[in-house]
Amino acid sequence: MKLQTLLQIICLPAFLALAGCTEETATGPAEALKETAPETPAPPAPREETPPAPREETPPAPAVSHGYDLDGQEEGDPATDLKEGQSLQKQGRYSKALSVLGQAVGMKAPNSLRAEILLELAETYFRRAKDAQEESLDPGEVVEDIDSNLEISATLFKEVASRYKDELDFSSQAAYMAGSCYLLLGDHRRGLAAYKSAYEDFPRTSKYRPRALERAGICNAGIGDHVQARAFFSKYLRDFGNDPKYTSSAKKIRTRYLRELEMVGRPAPPINASSWLNGLVEGGLESLRGEVIVLTFFSTWCNHCKSELPRMRRDVEEWSDKGAIFIGIANPKDPKGTSTVEVFVNTNKVPFFDVALDEGGHSWYSYRVGGLPAAVIIDQRGIVRWRGHYTFMGQTLLEDLLSQ
Repeated sequence: MKLQTLLQIICLPAFLALAGCTEETATGPAEALKETAPETPAPPAPREETPPAPREETPPAPAVSHGYDLDGQEEGDPATDLKEGQSLQKQGRYSKALSVLGQAVGMKAPNSLRAEILLELAETYFRRAKDAQEESLDPGEVVEDIDSNLEISATLFKEVASRYKDELDFSSQAAYMAGSCYLLLGDHRRGLAAYKSAYEDFPRTSKYRPRALERAGICNAGIGDHVQARAFFSKYLRDFGNDPKYTSSAKKIRTRYLRELEMVGRPAPPINASSWLNGLVEGGLESLRGEVIVLTFFSTWCNHCKSELPRMRRDVEEWSDKGAIFIGIANPKDPKGTSTVEVFVNTNKVPFFDVALDEGGHSWYSYRVGGLPAAVIIDQRGIVRWRGHYTFMGQTLLEDLLSQ
């Protein structure tokens, strides 16, 4: 072999290693992706360090909720603003009341006064939303988004309940009212959580515990859990049923709520209709099998029915678009009637799919109607899934049924 060739053979691996072209070891992809640890440099020569300059402590930012400074430190007269805000709220001048109470929230005050001011601020949002739902706002008061007002109200109520728990008169009421906000929103799940908190997280001396227990039962019924609803109502009767202060509520639970729950899970009784206002449901409920149906019992003389009409219109429009069938039921021969059923429906523009004209009100008995407006939710198989006062009919169960 020539000397030149021999030298090339001997030196070739060294050149390849320098070029980074040596064969990869059999370690697999994961090992190949590992980074090589960098070479540890020699430690630098020690040097004298200058101590850092002391830093100024930055005060924590104030807690802010929906634009309100909940840790307010402004100077002022919050007690006077509270009285003015309460007066404005009672007059239905909600926008002005919110301005005054919002200003008071930002002022220095003892905890008891701060709790009351924040409670009144939340209450003002609640009342404004409720009046807007019933279309009874005073002229000049405008609410563009009712649900947003209720959400703000619930947030502020929960702030009172958590921040000022020792101020029992205000915190227990606030915990209860948060549930009422969610009930008006039709969100029975969040309502149930709030009412359970109002019952479980406050002493037995709280006057809102019995109310919260009753409403927790209503919310359980609203999500379709009639077993838990019955358990809550039964607990109410055990704990408070013999207390004279709660006689009225105990009677309502015994004679109405528990009787209504007995219908849940059973086939919907036939509607006794002598005729149908629009002539679209001549075959009765059987002709609507496969649909989610909402029955609404009403009377032309019923004040509660009238106050629920705006919400009823919105519900019928919204849920009809999503697939529910809304059926009204009224007695055209009702001796207390203030107008014909047709005039009442057309004047109030309730877009029922149809209205059953039940002469004699026989369907009232089969559906155990004791208060108006009453409502029933029937599933696609013709089974009653909820029965109660229209006020307590929420979105939760309808959403679940329509998604099936």
